[in-house]
Formats: sequence, C-alpha cells, structure tokens
Amino acid sequence: MSEPAPPPPPPQAPGSPRSPRPNTNDGDLPLPATTPGYGPGVFVGQPAPPAPRQSVSSLLMLTMFFFFMSGNGPAYQPVVGPDGEFRPHLTELQLLRTQVGEYTAFLNGTGNWTEPPTPSLLPSAITPPAYDHTALAAAHAPFFTNITGWYRHAAAHTVDLGVPRPEAAGFFGSVALPSLNTTSAFNSTLATESRGRFNWSDAVKWDLHVSKERRVTFRGGNGTALPEDGHGAHGGSRPDPRAPDDWVWVKGTSTIETSIGSAVNYGFFGLHFVPNGTYTLYAMPEGLHIDVRNIPPLLPAHHNITSSIVLAELEKELKAQEDSFVLTDVKDEPEDMATRCPLVIQVSLPPLPAGVHPADVAAYESELSSPTGILTSLVRPPRYWEGKGLGGVAVSTECALAIGFDNGRGVPIDDFWRRSVNYAAYATVTQLVILVLLVRQMEATRTPSTLAKVSLWSIVIILLSDAWMFSAHAAIGLVSDNKASLPMLVPGFFGFCTVFVFGVRYAVLLNRIQAPERTYTPPVAAPAATAASAGAGATEATSPTDTTTDTPEPRRPFSEVVTDIVRENPAIQWFGGVLFTIFMFNILLMPSLVPFVLFATNSMWVPQIYRNATRGSSQSLSHTFVVGVGFGLLAIPLYPLACPNNIWFVDNADWVWGMVVWQIVQILILFAQDRFGPAFLPARLGVQELLRMGWTNPQTC
Repeated sequence: MSEPAPPPPPPQAPGSPRSPRPNTNDGDLPLPATTPGYGPGVFVGQPAPPAPRQSVSSLLMLTMFFFFMSGNGPAYQPVVGPDGEFRPHLTELQLLRTQVGEYTAFLNGTGNWTEPPTPSLLPSAITPPAYDHTALAAAHAPFFTNITGWYRHAAAHTVDLGVPRPEAAGFFGSVALPSLNTTSAFNSTLATESRGRFNWSDAVKWDLHVSKERRVTFRGGNGTALPEDGHGAHGGSRPDPRAPDDWVWVKGTSTIETSIGSAVNYGFFGLHFVPNGTYTLYAMPEGLHIDVRNIPPLLPAHHNITSSIVLAELEKELKAQEDSFVLTDVKDEPEDMATRCPLVIQVSLPPLPAGVHPADVAAYESELSSPTGILTSLVRPPRYWEGKGLGGVAVSTECALAIGFDNGRGVPIDDFWRRSVNYAAYATVTQLVILVLLVRQMEATRTPSTLAKVSLWSIVIILLSDAWMFSAHAAIGLVSDNKASLPMLVPGFFGFCTVFVFGVRYAVLLNRIQAPERTYTPPVAAPAATAASAGAGATEATSPTDTTTDTPEPRRPFSEVVTDIVRENPAIQWFGGVLFTIFMFNILLMPSLVPFVLFATNSMWVPQIYRNATRGSSQSLSHTFVVGVGFGLLAIPLYPLACPNNIWFVDNADWVWGMVVWQIVQILILFAQDRFGPAFLPARLGVQELLRMGWTNPQTC
C-alpha cells in the first residue's frame, strides 16, 4: 500500500508587514525585485554583474561628432610680408568694411585714403578709328547693348610701349603710339619684373567672358543730379533716374594665349556705358585682388557718377558678406606668377546696322532667354561680332604694353543655354539607345552557350566608357546651378542605369560562365626514372628509391612567380585594381593622352574579334547591338571634337575622324566573321605561316 502524499507547504509569510512579496531567504534581508530591462541590484560583498557591451555604432557616432565639432582645421599660419614683417589676419568681411569706410570718408572729403591717379595712357587714346564710335554716339545712334557670354578666338596684337619708337602696324597702323619710356614715372626695371615669364610679344589669341551685367543704382549728392564734369558735391544719397538706363556693372574673366599654348588668366570688374557702347574694365591676373576703387579714375569725365556706383557695389558686397554664415579669408598673393601686369581694357561695341531697330534685337534676345515657341518666326538680327564687329584695346602703363584684339566670335549666354539643352537631348538619346540595346542583348544571351561566345572584356570596356560619361554628366548637373543642370542629369541617369543596374549584372554573369576557362593549374615536376645497375637485362625488381630520383625543379621566371602570387591572392587583385583605377583617373584628363585614351575606349570590339577567332564562335553579338553601341559611344566624344560651336569650347581635332574609321573597321571585321567564318582572316595567311605563329584553327580541331 502506497504512502499518502505529503501535504503542500504552507504559504510563506511576507518579507515585511507592508510588502506582499514572500520572504525566500530564510530570515535574511529580502532581495530587491528586478525590473524588466535592468539587472538585479548589487549589495555590499556581492560580485558586480558584468558591464554591458559598448555599442560600436555609438562609439563611431561620438567619434564623428567630436571630430567635426572640434575645429579640426589647419593651424593658424601668420601672414609674413615680403620684407619679413608679420601682417594681421584678414577676412573678406574685414577687408570690405575697411574699403567701404575709407571710400565713404574719401567721398565726404574727411578720409586719409588716397585715390590712385588716372593712368598716363588710357585705351581710348590709342583706339583705332574703326572702333572709335564717338561721333555716332553724339548723333544718338543705337548700339548693341549686351555681350554677356563669351567672345572667343579674337586675334591679339601686342605692341611694346617701352621702346623709344613703338612700331604701329596692323591693328594699330592708323594710330600714333606714344612711348612710355620717355616719361619720368616709368620704371623699366619694374616693367620687366611685372611682365614675368609670360611671353607678351607672342600673344596671338584673346578670349573674353562676361559673366555678369547688372543694372546699377548709385547715390547722388545733396539731392541734386551729379554733373558729368566730375565737380559735383558729395554727401547725401538718392537714386539717380539715369542709372538704370546708362550704366551697367560688369564682371568677368579674360584669357590671353600665345602661339605655343601658354596662357594667362585675368579677372576684371568694370562699367558699361550704354549710350556709346563702351566697356571700361580694370583687370588683374588671376590670384591678385581686384580693387574696384581703381575704376573711377579710368573715367575722369564721369568720376562722380562712377565713384557712387563703386561705393554702392562695395556696400552691396559688404551686405552679402555680413549675411553669409561662412567667413572666408583673404587669399595670399601667389609668389610664383606668370605675370603681374594690371590691364585697363576698353571694349567697343559696334552700332546697330542701318534698318535694324533696337526693339527687334530686344525681342529676339528675350525669346532666347524666356522661350515662348516663336523663335523660328522671328528674324534673327545681326550679331555684335559680325562684320567689323567688336574690338578692344588693353593698356598696361606699369608694364608698357598695348594689346588690341578683334575678329572674334561671340557666344551669347542665352544662346549658350539653348545649345546646352540641345546637347543634353543629344546625349540623352545616345545613352538611351545604348541602354535599350544592352537590355536586348542580355535577353538574347541568357543561356550558357550564348554567354560563352560574348567577350567579357568588350563588355567591361563598354561599361567603363559609359561610367565615364555618367560621372561627367552627373558631376556637371549636380555642381552647376543654371539652366542646364537638370537636362544634364538625364543622360547621366541613363548612363547610371546602363552601368550599375544592367551592365554590372551582365558582366558578373559572363564572368561566372567563363570562369572555368581561366582555371590555372601550377606545373608539377614529374620524377625521372634511372637504371639501378649497369648490367643489361636485369630482371630483379628494385625498390622505388633505387629506381627513381627526384629531378630538381627548374628555376621559374620571376614573371611567372609574380603571376601565380597574384592569381592565388584575391586581396592583391583588388588592391591592384584600386591602384590602377586611381592611376587611370589621374591621367585620363591629361591633354596629351586624350587621343590614346579615346582610341583605347573605342577599341571595345577587339577582344570580341579575338575571342571569335580563337574559339571558333560566330553570331556572338547582334548586328544592331554592335552598330548602335559602337557609334553611340563614339557620338559623345565626336561632339566636342568635330562640332565647331560646341558648348565645351574644345577646339576641333582632325584625328577624331581616325576614330570613326577605326570603329567602322572593327564593325566590318565582326560582320565578316559572321559571314565568312570566325577565322577567315588568319586563314588567308597560309597554313605554314599559321603553324609557325602557333595558331590553331578551331574549325579543324
């Protein structure tokens, strides 16, 4: 008979009169209750629980926070002058405040700042009669009013004014050029030093880029209009009603180039006086600060008006710097400069031809800037560079130089944006065609047998070319903030889809299918058998150690050893690929290597031709794919190198037509392989020649 079950234990008493929790430690202190998400409590004498593991993401976030918020910039470098003196640290905001304060006090007659004197020779004094339109301006003839954009490939004519008798020929043939060497203020040593290493006598080309033309308002004096003779009173302010119609503030750059390709870049500010079509510009070499307070002395007949305009522009720039969140430092002047010659430039716009009304020109330019669809119905007016066109004179009294320029070609800014949109459409069509053809080729070669015919390297070259096109268009579209930004992103998007959405997947698939072809087995030295005894006809069996000896492995070439190491270590392959990519991106834009790079990228069918001939395959790629992709990739470089008025301002090159011929030759060879057999070209060389070359005709294997 079984024993009865023991009675259940009685309920435990609570640990304290006010706590319903049972006392489970036999009279000891009750353990604290645990809360979900937290560890148990710790008492004196008890071991501490293990510390929670630190989050790597939190550590990285804290590291990035302290790195970016600790002012991890370059250490402060004191500015040392040419004589070894320390100069105070200066920002653009401080410089503008100083200039505005000094110039305001100067105009009020209470400052210590001294205005530079008017140069001893102004460009207007030596402007040829063909570009001197003073009489027409006095007769109120209408002039062209805007050259915002580019004026390119103008012929430059340089004259040395430092010689006793300057030679006036060609552009300056009808002008009596003075010699600056006869004045007491001329310093020949300073002139030679300022000219620098740039060969001014060989200057043959002048490019002008006017990036900004803005109507201005300026301050008058004592509530009255300022007189044109420059003797009006200063002080007080009011907008002058003539300013919006007569004066335009101008900013831009200029490039002077020699016959051997060396160039010097200038930046300039100035004023455009609309009634006579004259631009007066003050230019300094790139890297030197341009003090716009030097502009009023260049226009002594309009000094009061121009000084008020300059002060208004300085105040406007000061307001922009005060509203900016970033304070930029004033850049130090470069020590090694090609030249330091300041230039005073006068550009003369021609008057409108007879029968051309200013309203017609304004309507045509308005349609270019804000298209409404009626451009084709408007009569295109003459351009300012056509006929005698625009001309100009630049003078540097410090360097004793005079430069004339004419016979250039203009690219108005609105016309440039229209061409940019047209190019974006052209590039979009080519990239879309390449994308569609690649997708169709992927659909046509889905089986291993068809994939084995396609050359992996041909696809890789195509993808590299498209990747370059994608990065170029995307960078231009993202960095630039203008009318062509969004259109440039469209061909970049299609290039991105071609490379990273479909192209990479196709290349990986080809690599997997064709990987067994590249399997490499290192050579193993075979043992050589030797006779165990000198007697002939010995029939006794001998041990392996008696009958064979290990032949020493021949010394392998160093190139094979390196190749084996690279093949057996994928990390080395990736590292080498990264270094090769960095190296290629650094040299791809070198002007001397551009033809070779384009020739290599347009040789994408050479690997396919070689694979067809060595493996005996045909019909590897569709004819539509070959023709479309070949000429689609050629279309982008063909635009800047063959189109005379391209938006990249690249000079045309005759060697680009050699690329077209080379592309046609590759396509014809591929078509001939499909028509006459993959090895039709080696078969014409003769069997003996093929054997001597080590060729194996796949059709006879």
